[in-house]
Amino acid sequence: MHTSYSDGKQDIEEAVKGAKEKGLKEVAITEHGPAVMVIGVEEEEVYYQIKDQIARINESGDEVKVYLGAEANICGMNGELDLSPHLREELDVLIAGLHPYTYPSSLKDGWELQGKNMLRHLGKGFRARAINNNTKACVEALYNHPGLDILAHPGLFFEVDYEEVARACSKTGTLFEINCGHKHPPLSDIIKVNKVGACFIINSDAHFKDTVGDLAYGAYVVEKAGLAPNAVANLDEGGGISWIKKKRCIYL
Repeated sequence: MHTSYSDGKQDIEEAVKGAKEKGLKEVAITEHGPAVMVIGVEEEEVYYQIKDQIARINESGDEVKVYLGAEANICGMNGELDLSPHLREELDVLIAGLHPYTYPSSLKDGWELQGKNMLRHLGKGFRARAINNNTKACVEALYNHPGLDILAHPGLFFEVDYEEVARACSKTGTLFEINCGHKHPPLSDIIKVNKVGACFIINSDAHFKDTVGDLAYGAYVVEKAGLAPNAVANLDEGGGISWIKKKRCIYL
């Protein structure tokens, strides 16, 4: 979820209170990385402020466990992220995704991702090139960052080849996000991803206290797509906390 440290409209205490009211056992604060304009944190040091605040909440014995996370931005064709290896080691949960208005890792990559994505409506060829580039950037991020836990809202702002991204998620053990805030991906695409064998996580993407724990869309697609309980990490019958693999990784 997001708080006023990035583009949320709640502070961390309000978010935790909302989680408690919904009966949640644990939540992750996952602010946007600094490379995305307007909605990102001002600088990487902000995450250390959040870490200290989370530590105080957890030490207070609150019944909701709070994790430190981040939603990094994929900034280049090789899957470059906008968070340093040192910070990534400090996180409990690392999420990454493509977002509009993100500062690229290079001018060339900015054209290949941001530029071509803006031109995708000009015709089939433009759209095909955008999909190819978006898919490549996501897949490279999955393979080049073994500590990546979740791929954020694939295809939401940058259209991708769902099957190819799902295969990479399956091979790398990265969870494919079902984003309830945006009701994304659509049911038909979740069915495609499920057939490939990727595992999912259902997230509220809450920006307001009232939407913390709002997982109704996730419950809907689990039923309609026939997702097996062990294919969804945060179902009671699912993968539980065992999917968090980042602490076993070494960043080079």
